Amino acid sequence: MTPDGWERRGQTLVRELQFRDFDDGMRLMDRIAAGAVDYGRRPDMSISLNRVRLEISNLHHHDLTPAELRLAAKVDAVLERPV
Repeated sequence: MTPDGWERRGQTLVRELQFRDFDDGMRLMDRIAAGAVDYGRRPDMSISLNRVRLEISNLHHHDLTPAELRLAAKVDAVLERPV
């Protein structure tokens, strides 16, 4: 099952977001880094101009497990919180 807003690419959950500018994207990445933690894990994050890409995959190179889905839900909770 793939959470709403996420795309499954192989064994990775991917979410891409677009912002007004680079600074807005960086602020989001800071919020995710602080709030989307699951047993010390955070999503992989990258930024290019005004686009942020989030990736969640199993650290042991296995298929997605409830742990990855739980981390995606924590990212979603950060995205839903007002700034």
